[in-house]
Amino acid sequence: MSYTPDESPAQLYAEKTWLAGSIITGVGYGVVLALTWLCVQSLWHLTRLKDADYTRNCFFLVYVCVMFTLGSLFLGSNSQFTQLAFINDRNFPGGPNAWEVAMFSISVDEISNVSFVLADWCSTALMVWRCVIIYRDCGLCPWPILVALGTMLLGSFVFGILFLYQISSPLSSPYNTTGTVNFTLSYFFFELATNIIVSILIVLRLYFYRLRTKNALVGPGYVAEHTSIESMIVESAAIYSTFSLLFLIPFAISSPVANVFMQVLGEAQLIAPLLIIFRETQGTGWISSALSMSSSRTAVQSAQFSDIEFTSRHMHNEGLKSTNHRDVSTTAEEGLVADNADGVVEVLRTDTSGLPQGPHDVVYNFT
Repeated sequence: MSYTPDESPAQLYAEKTWLAGSIITGVGYGVVLALTWLCVQSLWHLTRLKDADYTRNCFFLVYVCVMFTLGSLFLGSNSQFTQLAFINDRNFPGGPNAWEVAMFSISVDEISNVSFVLADWCSTALMVWRCVIIYRDCGLCPWPILVALGTMLLGSFVFGILFLYQISSPLSSPYNTTGTVNFTLSYFFFELATNIIVSILIVLRLYFYRLRTKNALVGPGYVAEHTSIESMIVESAAIYSTFSLLFLIPFAISSPVANVFMQVLGEAQLIAPLLIIFRETQGTGWISSALSMSSSRTAVQSAQFSDIEFTSRHMHNEGLKSTNHRDVSTTAEEGLVADNADGVVEVLRTDTSGLPQGPHDVVYNFT
């Protein structure tokens, strides 16, 4: 005797995808919970130092808490929505799959929808902010890039609002629109493109920055460190991009598999910003490394290039000693003079961008 519901195999398969998505979303929330705890621990310790980065550390502490709250709301609302579909309203015509598609706009699910979009905005804003800080003091005119970044951020807000408006209409969902334009593909493709473009811009800036400084600073070790940072940024972008594609491709071909990854994406989009913030608090991210680098040029425009740096506890200037006997009074007009504890006068000349111009622009003189 079979107890299988009187539904077609296609309907049963669609129901399996909805249930699987809800379960895997819980796994993603576990990762978010762990990263949130690590970030809060590190940031709480940094805020107790009461140093120059106190305000910034407090901001990121609030940011992490907001992201965790949005992730929690998404999980709770999504779980309740799944319960209604599979238990409370199990006899809805067409089964749980038909119920979830038809009831996408009810208040319980609206909580997860709004939480999803707000978390996406916060994640995008963090990426754009990092890119703006990195590009705003580059030697070339940064305005075209800054305008493009601002346009992408504005576009994210516009498409997010249109998407929320669409799925908030009665009997409307990403899969079914009542005579209106379906903004689901437009919204998610735009977010995916923004994530990829901003990540590429950051990596390119770091790459050219590394080329200009690798000979003037500490050589292969410094290059390896920045290569690791570039890899971290690519990996962070890959988390969101992978899950976004896993949703968009099945959704575009009307496959029920999209039901799984649309739910998982709600938690996956929180992992990348939390992971980046955690690595920064440990002094292993790009921002912290930029602070360590800036110490070797004795604070020449360091404030401009490290506005979003976390407090670094590992700054140490290990200047190379040379027997190049030049007149310190002359070189001082070209750069910055610092007398260290070893009796060596270090002179660092910079161009208008604040970056060393080559191996011969870092001059060290014995007193």
